[in-house]
Amino acid sequence: MRGKSRSLALVLAAVGAFIPVAVWAAPTPTLNQTVNPGTLSTDILQNDGSTPVASPTVTFPAVNKSFNCQTNAATLGDTNNKVYVTNLASNNGWTLTMAATSGAGTPWDDGSNNYSFDDPTSTGEGTGCANGQLTVDPSGATLTLDCNSVCNSAGITQGSPTAYNNGTVDSVTLMQDANGDAWKGYLTGIGLSQKIPGGQSDGAYSLGMTITVTAN
Repeated sequence: MRGKSRSLALVLAAVGAFIPVAVWAAPTPTLNQTVNPGTLSTDILQNDGSTPVASPTVTFPAVNKSFNCQTNAATLGDTNNKVYVTNLASNNGWTLTMAATSGAGTPWDDGSNNYSFDDPTSTGEGTGCANGQLTVDPSGATLTLDCNSVCNSAGITQGSPTAYNNGTVDSVTLMQDANGDAWKGYLTGIGLSQKIPGGQSDGAYSLGMTITVTAN
């Protein structure tokens, strides 16, 4: 009996010496996800909020030729011409502006005749009446969110009534944001008011404008 016990002890010791020891990693995987910034953009979109307007236009009412300075008004932005800003970029906010496409001093033109959009020279009839001046008023425009309730208009402000003045005010602020949060929305009903000089030649005049959004 003593011999058997001694042999069994030896066998167990020998088997134990050859059993590998398994080392297991902790069952705590780390998941990684990167969210890249998007872009900051502006566009004039149709009623669906996604289709760009191919050739956006604003048509002022026709006026009759007059010996007197005339003020003619129109509106930029309506149901089918929404002035959008989308901000999915990483920035400290943005500013939406409008300026003449061909630069300061560019006149309204009909191919033969022209008048100014940025000359404040006065006559007895008022500022801008000598050669013509355009005022933009976004303060009373309608601001609408379009971001599925994940953003708000905190920090968004609309510009004040501003007249173009060649060399002094070449760009008018329509809207700006001080926060830089993800945001999408649009303006409609931006007021436009143009002084037409007395005696201005009849014609079909046009003036190209460009709307730009710039990160602060």
